[in-house]
Amino acid sequence: MLGTQYLSCPQLKFPDSPMKLLEFPHSHYCEKARWALDFKNISYRRVALMPGFHMRTVRRHAPRTSVPVLLTGSEVVQGSSEIIDYLDRLSPERGLTPVDKSSQDLCRQLEQEANENLGEPMRTILYDRLLAYPDFIRFCFTHTLPAPKRFIFRLYYPFLRRLMHQVYVQSEEKVAEAKSIFFASLDELEARIGADRYLLEGRFTRADLSVCSMLSLLVLPPQFPLAWPEMPDGEIREIMADCKDHPVCVWVRQMYEQHRQPQSD
Repeated sequence: MLGTQYLSCPQLKFPDSPMKLLEFPHSHYCEKARWALDFKNISYRRVALMPGFHMRTVRRHAPRTSVPVLLTGSEVVQGSSEIIDYLDRLSPERGLTPVDKSSQDLCRQLEQEANENLGEPMRTILYDRLLAYPDFIRFCFTHTLPAPKRFIFRLYYPFLRRLMHQVYVQSEEKVAEAKSIFFASLDELEARIGADRYLLEGRFTRADLSVCSMLSLLVLPPQFPLAWPEMPDGEIREIMADCKDHPVCVWVRQMYEQHRQPQSD
């Protein structure tokens, strides 16, 4: 795995020019990469891509079509977890990954569980409802793009909506399963947050960062580097209201307040 290679190799040298982060602005996986960069005070430039059209851009640099992708000038790092691995090698003085092998394994396990049991189900739950609101989706994907690209997005959104529903939503049964996994995982996570308020080692690690990033679209903390329009869907507003005072959501807001200071625009 890429992370094992990075953590076992000598420290990298900082690139001469700012890095570029290829992203979807609203994505909780891209937020995970942004937070790691900002946590380490590393200069970078955000490059928003249009879904669908992004595949050609990403494939020029990386083997898969997913974002985030970090372009360093000499290396290409694809995936939020892989980006944290790379940054810990580049800037080990603010390491997000434990050095102890057993703690490192547990940290990566918690990170993977956050991706699978929080991030993926949340994406399904949101897209199930929000794909019906083209203005909201268009803002999330294209608000930082020039007007011509926003116009193009408007034209091809009906096709994109069908594709995204097919990939991420699929059926009512999958949505029901996503809700069951998500809310059960939220309750299980409450028991894991110890008295010291961190998931392990008594400090902020990639496990905390990953969980908080995966829940950012539910909590919408002020430190999230994206201005959100008013949530248009009543069912999603109800879910957000019901979860507002959940101990894990309260904890996420606290982690954002204490550890999330965006450095780049």
